[in-house]
Amino acid sequence: MLEYKLDIIKELDKVGINTTIAKKTGIFGQATMKKFKEKDTSITLDNLNRLCAVLEMQPRDIIKYVETEEDREKIISKISD
Repeated sequence: MLEYKLDIIKELDKVGINTTIAKKTGIFGQATMKKFKEKDTSITLDNLNRLCAVLEMQPRDIIKYVETEEDREKIISKISD
């Protein structure tokens, strides 16, 4: 499962981007901002690219993979059989 390493909303706020500015400039849509608030990592690669650009970070600075039992059962077990 992918998880954010940091609080995206706080990091965006540090660079002067809030929901209003994101919507006005078109950097991120309302749905994407909602995902950031809810710590939902199911964003597009385009949005990850934008996030990297505005935060001046690499993807590895923003997200991490944490193996879960569900991952083991649904994904890893299929390649182990």
